[in-house]
Order: sequence, then structure tokens, then C-alpha cells
Amino acid sequence: MYIYIEAFGYLIRIYTYIILAYVLVGYFPEARGSKIYQILARLCEPLLNVFRFATVSGISFAPILAVVFLEVLYQLMRVIYGM
Repeated sequence: MYIYIEAFGYLIRIYTYIILAYVLVGYFPEARGSKIYQILARLCEPLLNVFRFATVSGISFAPILAVVFLEVLYQLMRVIYGM
């Protein structure tokens, strides 16, 4: 079980970097039509849409909440399985 939980941790890290890339590329309006942005959007939007309620004055905190959620989920799995 240890291997699965650690693999899940690595996947969370990779997904965190994907979310970070999505946010950074989104700052450039001309890049939003690119193929890379579309791929990143397909990967990130399903999770980020869950946290879209966290928008204050046009600033979305959805990426931060998504990363925190994934990290908490990973830490809970580690605690439950005694790692």
C-alpha cells in the first residue's frame, strides 16, 4: 500500500505543477488560444470548477484551494495508512 500512496503523492505534485503552468499561461491573453493552454485547461478545469465559488473581486482562489485540497487528501491517506 505504501507504493500506491507515494505514487499518488507524486501524481499530486505533477498535477500541482500543471495547475501552476495553467495559471501562469493564463496571464498572457495571446497564449489563451494556444494548443498548450487548451491541453492545460482540459486537465485543470474539472477540478478548478469545483472551487470556482472562491472568487473575490474578480480574483479566483480556485487554484490555491485545489492544491490545498489535494495536499490535505494526500496527508489524510498517509495518516490513515500509518505512514
